[in-house]
Amino acid sequence: MIDTSPQTQTLQSVHSPAVSPALSAEKIHVTVRNRIKMLFDEDVASISSKNDTGVFDILPEHANFISLITSPLILRKLDGTKQEISFSNGLIKVKDNAVHCYIDLLVQKVGQ
Repeated sequence: MIDTSPQTQTLQSVHSPAVSPALSAEKIHVTVRNRIKMLFDEDVASISSKNDTGVFDILPEHANFISLITSPLILRKLDGTKQEISFSNGLIKVKDNAVHCYIDLLVQKVGQ
């Protein structure tokens, strides 16, 4: 038997609808910064980089992890474009559908 008392109806109307899992599964938020400033702060479709075991991709809802990374960092934006960031050393942290990258930008030598 279904309880249709006013209290039950009030409680049901107070709850806001849940966010669709499909919406969060389509993107992942990425921040990339160096010691001086924020270089990138957007939602993307995926991220690629490499560490000492090889090239890897990070997709939405990826497992939490942390790793040292080497250049490049490739960001596949939601509009389909790619942005590549070159750096000398970096650290990447993935947690709760967000990616945080801390990098040292490559410094070009004069005359090269």
